[in-house]
Amino acid sequence: MTRANVHLPAAPLWLPALAPLVAGCFAVTINVTFPQEKIDSAASGIEDLVRMPAPSVPAPAAPKRDGSAPTPNQPTAARFAWMGPAVAEAQTPELKTRTPEVMAAVESRRARYPELAAALAKGCLGENSQGLVEVRPGSGCPLNLGALVPAENRDRMFLYRTLVEQNNMPAGDLARVQAAFAKANRERAPAGAWVQDDSGQWSRK
Repeated sequence: MTRANVHLPAAPLWLPALAPLVAGCFAVTINVTFPQEKIDSAASGIEDLVRMPAPSVPAPAAPKRDGSAPTPNQPTAARFAWMGPAVAEAQTPELKTRTPEVMAAVESRRARYPELAAALAKGCLGENSQGLVEVRPGSGCPLNLGALVPAENRDRMFLYRTLVEQNNMPAGDLARVQAAFAKANRERAPAGAWVQDDSGQWSRK
């Protein structure tokens, strides 16, 4: 019996070079676990923004009396520092808290905050341990409370989920984000507001 010799075609020379390009087409998402201190700090900063008046557009700097150009607000070296080598601290991931989606939620909540604060102060609302507001037995409560609560909680949950997604946090960290905002809102709740601690107990400030 004669054995036939089978010759397999040689692999093209360009195939090994193509492999890294093909591998690069598949995106790899790496989850980032942030220390609770960073999440707490981000929550505090965002809640301070919610309670701030809407920012006004700054007036342009007036020219100096000698006719020279006004001094820039930021030193030239600082403005172009990003072009230099990164410092060691830059290797530590920072929470992204000023994205367009986050700021849209902040602006929506900021517009609602005066009504919300008034209802909290009357004891009509409480800050619960999930970072949301709940209706409580107060007096002189506004008639629009039924619409105020779901609108506020909708913005808050959008904000919390956005922070988790845009910072590549594990999905389970949503509870940590909500706990951080619950703490920030308890600390900032006006006198007369109901607040719920981590054990689920309610008290009035």
